[in-house]
Amino acid sequence: MKERHVYGPVPSRRLGRSLGVDLVPYKVCSYDCIYCQLGPTTRKTVNRRPYIPVNLIMGQLEERLKEAARPDYITLAGSGEPTLHRELRTVIHEIKGLTAVPVAVITNGSLLWDNQVREELMEADVVLPSLDAHDQKGFEAINRPHPDIAFETMVRGLIDFRGTYSGELWLEIFILDGVNATEADARKFKAWIDRIRPQKVHINTAVRPTAQANARRASRQTLTMFCGVLGDVAEVIAPFEDSGKHETKAGMEEDLLNLLERRPCTLSDMASGLNVHVNSLVKTLEPLIEKGMIQRVRKGSEVYYQKGGLR
Repeated sequence: MKERHVYGPVPSRRLGRSLGVDLVPYKVCSYDCIYCQLGPTTRKTVNRRPYIPVNLIMGQLEERLKEAARPDYITLAGSGEPTLHRELRTVIHEIKGLTAVPVAVITNGSLLWDNQVREELMEADVVLPSLDAHDQKGFEAINRPHPDIAFETMVRGLIDFRGTYSGELWLEIFILDGVNATEADARKFKAWIDRIRPQKVHINTAVRPTAQANARRASRQTLTMFCGVLGDVAEVIAPFEDSGKHETKAGMEEDLLNLLERRPCTLSDMASGLNVHVNSLVKTLEPLIEKGMIQRVRKGSEVYYQKGGLR
């Protein structure tokens, strides 16, 4: 199977049907978050490089746009930190020249202190950074950043970016039970949010399997409490709902493996993201499970599927 850098569309609780674009190799990141659904970071770095050739990315994207139903967003995210790609500006600009589908960038926000990174993001329609801690101690415990990134530097980057960026800034806060989930935590987050001034704050928690077993899901009551403290700008991320048709299609095995390379998914996630009927999906899944290429993982009451032998 050839290496793919464009995948989906996948069901996103924030972006609807999201056509994903990977800009860096698997688990190349500036953080090693305890809640990451892809497991531990294998290459923690702040060095920006042209990891994947832009012409390769654009060729695969153009091909996928011809094949798939129109997505709601083209999303630069995937299996590493997209702002580590040194040609980020070129990628966004070329996507905007290729299609009218809006461009979203899901980032951990760790490099927004760099004026060049901020400039490169200006043409994106939506930028979705994270803020999972309100101080250095929590930052180190949850995000486990590269040693060159301090909490104050990171959060100042968020504030400075909001001051110059004219698009939509949607901030995500990932809440973990016993880590950053008290009302006192919520009020400390509120102080930073008042300075960052995002248009939206998305409250999230551990739903899929995580890098560390102690990254425990916060309760619905806790997430609701956070919304109350943070105000009208905040919302708990709702489950994705898809009312479209699901049809059998060729090449589903490759699409399925590419999807699960990036994130563990439920059956309904995969059916929505790949636009196929669940029955067809199960027929494709079972032989791959028997070969060890895909494995089942239980998280609470949900069963997730992930790539077998994750790196």
